[in-house]
Amino acid sequence: MVAVSVVVAVRNAAAYLPRFVACLQAQTLGDFEALFVDDASDDDSAAMLEAYAADDRRLRLLRHAVRQGAGAARNAGIEAAAGETLCFADPDDLLPPDSFKVRYEAYCTHHAVVRACHDEVGGDGALRNHEIRPPSLPLVAKPADAARSLGPGPFLCAHWTWLFPTKMVRRLGVGNEVGVRTAEDIMFLVRLFFHVTRLCWIKDTVYYWIKRTDSLSNTVYTAEHYCDYLRCVEIFYEEAVREKALPLADEFFGDYLACYLSHLLFQAAQGKSSEEDARIVVAEASRLCRRYGALARRMEGIGKHPWNNRGYFKLLGAMAEDGRPMIEKLAVAHAALAALAPA
Repeated sequence: MVAVSVVVAVRNAAAYLPRFVACLQAQTLGDFEALFVDDASDDDSAAMLEAYAADDRRLRLLRHAVRQGAGAARNAGIEAAAGETLCFADPDDLLPPDSFKVRYEAYCTHHAVVRACHDEVGGDGALRNHEIRPPSLPLVAKPADAARSLGPGPFLCAHWTWLFPTKMVRRLGVGNEVGVRTAEDIMFLVRLFFHVTRLCWIKDTVYYWIKRTDSLSNTVYTAEHYCDYLRCVEIFYEEAVREKALPLADEFFGDYLACYLSHLLFQAAQGKSSEEDARIVVAEASRLCRRYGALARRMEGIGKHPWNNRGYFKLLGAMAEDGRPMIEKLAVAHAALAALAPA
């Protein structure tokens, strides 16, 4: 059994594979396997990976004859993994040389799921953001407990910085979501959230997220993309109901509303999102509010502290039945909230 299995979903990544394989082969922990799952690429990715695997037995290639999406590819990697621990990476990103080593050492020392930090790097190589470990977080913590002060958001992102015991993931039957356009990795973390009883978050940077100009985060979100993120919220509510932890789900929902309603409005100002997009997204967010009673629980807070409840404030404005276009209602709510921002 190897120490670490890294699962890499591949789709038309030939241009990035040489540098990605090089960063794997530069790892200071050599006891790993890399499971490349080629999702029916149209380029030379599979052929290149076959050649790399022939020269380095730590590299393995699995192939999908028909495109199934990143979630299904990662799930195939989870099933095939032979490592004691498991992590994920994307082939257009990079890993520093000690990425596996520091995470695996923390796992062995603390007998815990490991979360580390990452850097966001522009396509030009410039550092855009450096993630830091929450300073108030204990060395080993239970995410559901720590989230009561930090919020759940830090524990539901950056899946490529994590390291999981492979047996735990398989025992729980948790996988990446299949059949969605985006956020399949977040849904994976959402389903694990309440099951992780020991998490060790180390301060090391273990991943370089390369923000290419043609990546989704730098191009256009469709209504479907926004609804995929709201699906993350719905899954979290389903888990939170069982755990009697609705306030955590309400906070997660509010954070997503604040982020993605603002993002949608920004796209609309650029002509990239339509009135119909806005109607679809607000309708889905409203459905979640009705189903789980989020607005009823947050209404007092919206009135007293609108800035602290800005996601719900914007949704409430968008839900007003006054005949105005949805984008206009969002814009008015956004402007009203800006006037209430703390100095």
